Amino acid sequence: MAYGSTKINRFNMHQLSPYERIQYQRERRAAAAEIAQKNANTANSFASIQSNSAVETGNLFSRIAMQRISKTA
Repeated sequence: MAYGSTKINRFNMHQLSPYERIQYQRERRAAAAEIAQKNANTANSFASIQSNSAVETGNLFSRIAMQRISKTA
């Protein structure tokens, strides 16, 4: 993200032209949005795994209960 040979920071950003400053800010926003989307996808996949695990645990307990009922009947 360096423009020229120096890295852009809040202390030297005023040296950029207005157009370069806007372009730099757009690049930063796009990179931040990409990272946020990646993190959201990761969180959604973990939530899906947790949900599937809970469903399968419930199915397992249900099968065990049905087997116990059928043995006593």
